Amino acid sequence: MREEADAVRVAFATRDGEVEVDATVEPAEELCGSGLFTDLAEASEFFRLGHRGLSPNAGGTHLDVLELSAPAWKVTAGRPCTVRSSFFEDPDRFPPGSAVLDSALVMRGVAAEWSQGAALRVGCGAGAGAA
Repeated sequence: MREEADAVRVAFATRDGEVEVDATVEPAEELCGSGLFTDLAEASEFFRLGHRGLSPNAGGTHLDVLELSAPAWKVTAGRPCTVRSSFFEDPDRFPPGSAVLDSALVMRGVAAEWSQGAALRVGCGAGAGAA
């Protein structure tokens, strides 16, 4: 992670080297070119309300839950300069053109905390109970 006045860069790779991500975003005055959101306020509210992420565990038995808490939520528009994701660029996972970057948001100077939520079971009859 590198944060400067004129750009934010996030780059990482999984321990097994299977997935690599590298993205650089510059600040922008407004959200432009989004096919999903009409403006910055709509995009911000979508992500504020969608503060919970789900990811299947290695065994496929449950979904791990990660939650973002940022009481003073504030994002600004960004302009993607370079974006690379080996996961989304893998044609076996996503046929060409099926996973396309829509827009970029930047959150700076906001106190935030990530926490692990209760895992969700996967499969028929699993309901919303913890694993």
